[in-house]
Amino acid sequence: MADKDNENMDIEGDEAQAPKKSPMVMILAGVIVLLLAGGGAFFFLKGGTSEAAAAETEAETEKLGTLVQMESFIVNLNEAKSTRYLKIRFSVELGNDELKAVLDERKDVVRDRVLTYLSGLSVDEVRGSEPKETIREAVTQKINEACNTEDGVRSVLFTEFVVQ
Repeated sequence: MADKDNENMDIEGDEAQAPKKSPMVMILAGVIVLLLAGGGAFFFLKGGTSEAAAAETEAETEKLGTLVQMESFIVNLNEAKSTRYLKIRFSVELGNDELKAVLDERKDVVRDRVLTYLSGLSVDEVRGSEPKETIREAVTQKINEACNTEDGVRSVLFTEFVVQ
């Protein structure tokens, strides 16, 4: 029985002799985790800043140019069975301010080219959003041709588009 007591004491003694974790190791592990988290945060925030700067630069280059409001255009659509009308009004975005004088000087030529183009369209060619994009590109091209420039008009912005 004494042997059994000695064995129990040895087992209890072994548990008592097990090394305890020092608080210094825990503190060191915490500091390492904080340093890694801080480094990761700096890396991602620094990357985000450069992306934000790139987006800001892109936004500056995409600022609207000078807008010139055009007069309304009312045309008969190209329909054999019925009389349908298109009333359209738009502004043009100019790539440079010098083109405004050219546009004013050649406004009759511009109106002629745009009216001729629009009157050749059918009802199916003016309904929906996809045809509007096609019309926008064609009108931009017609105005640039009338003003003898390749990229003077950046875009056409519709302010009124009515089919009746």
